[in-house]
Amino acid sequence: MTLCRPSSSGDARAETRAQTTIDFAIGVSLFLIVVAFVVAFVPTIFAPFESAEGPQTADRIATSLSSDRLGDPAEPYLLNVTCTTGLFDQLNDSSDADPACRYNTSADTTAGLLALDSTQDANVSIHELDGGVATINGTSLAAGPALPETQSVTSAQRVVAIGGQTYRLIVRVW
Repeated sequence: MTLCRPSSSGDARAETRAQTTIDFAIGVSLFLIVVAFVVAFVPTIFAPFESAEGPQTADRIATSLSSDRLGDPAEPYLLNVTCTTGLFDQLNDSSDADPACRYNTSADTTAGLLALDSTQDANVSIHELDGGVATINGTSLAAGPALPETQSVTSAQRVVAIGGQTYRLIVRVW
């Protein structure tokens, strides 16, 4: 059994001190690393709940147009010629489409047609497989505002068939 004896200055703590400078430095370093981790990664946990922007919106719209709105849900990716050309005529010329089509036949903007909030917009087009915008019965199959140069744009593509021809449906959202 060891007894602590006061030093010549009368301070018993000087000889029995358990914490060293290295222990303190390790503890503070671990604390700072944990705080930095929390600050860096906690905001990304809540990001999916903050908005519907990004690839999921473009993907949702492309799937909806190609498998439901522009054709028969029983035959996804096979688009109806009348509804498809009617959609693009409606958005470009402000003429109402056939009421039998499965979309808002009175909307005059892509944002209104696709039920986007006021901070989002979209551009929808159907392209030939070699790259150019398709034209069917004199209707250019492209609608929506020009793509912005200063914002991030996400896109989704689907391969669709119209009247026996294969095309690419491209949806761009920002």
